[in-house]
Formats: sequence, C-alpha cells, structure tokens
Amino acid sequence: MAKRLALPAWLVSIALAVVATACGNTSTTKTEKVESVEWNVTVNKVVEFNDTILGINTNQDYTVADTATVNSLIKEIKHVGNLTIAWTLPSADGSIEIGAYENEPLISEKVSVQRANAIASYGDDIQVAFKFADAVKWAGITRENIGKRLAVIVNSQLMNVPQVNNEITSGYCVVIIPRDIIKQYLPDIDLEKLNR
Repeated sequence: MAKRLALPAWLVSIALAVVATACGNTSTTKTEKVESVEWNVTVNKVVEFNDTILGINTNQDYTVADTATVNSLIKEIKHVGNLTIAWTLPSADGSIEIGAYENEPLISEKVSVQRANAIASYGDDIQVAFKFADAVKWAGITRENIGKRLAVIVNSQLMNVPQVNNEITSGYCVVIIPRDIIKQYLPDIDLEKLNR
C-alpha cells in the first residue's frame, strides 16, 4: 500500500489549535460566511486499531487507491466490539485515513455551520467551522482528550480524526473538506469568494 504523509490529521490538529487559541477567528482573508446550513454532528473517541494479521492499522498512511484492498480486509474482521471502522473524507491530494472509534458519542448535536475558510497551506481543502451549543461539554471533552484523537462525524460521514492539542472553550470545531466535494455539504457556498 502506498505511503503518504499524515497531513489530514495534522492539518485538522493545526486547525483545532487555531480555533482554540483564536476563539474561532481565523487569520485568513478568504472566508465565506455560511448561513442556513445545519449538520448533525457527533464526536466519538478514537481507538488505536492494529490488526497485524490483516495489516490494517489506523496509524498507517493510505491513499484513495488503497481503499478497495483495505475494505476487503475489513470484511474479514469478525469482532471489533463496540467500534466502528470507517474512512475519513479523502483530502484533495488523495490521502485518506481510516479511523476506529467507539460507537457511543461523546457529544451529539445539530449545529449551524458558521463559515468556510480557504487557507493557502491547505491547498484545495477547505476548513469549515461550526459551534456546539454546549460549549462547556465540548471544553470538557477536549480537555480530557488532549494528545488523543477524536472522530468528527457529520451527517453520518466520518470527516476527520484530529488530534486534540488544546482545550477548546469557545465551543468551536472545524472539519476539513476537499473543494471538489464541498457542495455536498454546503450547497450554496460561493467558491469564487474563497478564491479571491
């Protein structure tokens, strides 16, 4: 299987750190305010998963080309207990992560999407921010999971599995979505405004 840099998790970790330190304000001028979009968001605890016999490892680097092979191996796993194993959204560069997460969510809310940011260092991936209504609960979750990964799931799709670097007291969270599929999640977004 092809080797890739673990950029999506790293990028999301940086994004979470930016949100934590700036209370959700990003320093990009390429920002599009989003209105009237609600997502069902759950955040679950990520579990390291390594099946040495089948060669499936949540710490391994994958590309989109690997998914068919790995999916056939996942079918052979008989018992994963209370875990779900799923792919994240692929990044614009074709890298993709596999995440194993506990089925019981740490937080589950309907959220209003706040804004989308095009950040030069993200290439064709767009950062989308939303805010949990229960900021106190979100702060507790992030505080208790510093140095660990969380699965961020939007409308039943595993988006990213970022590592938490800081307690986030603002209630904000971000996901990274490739530009070429962003309309699936934000149908009315004006991508031209993000290009300027």
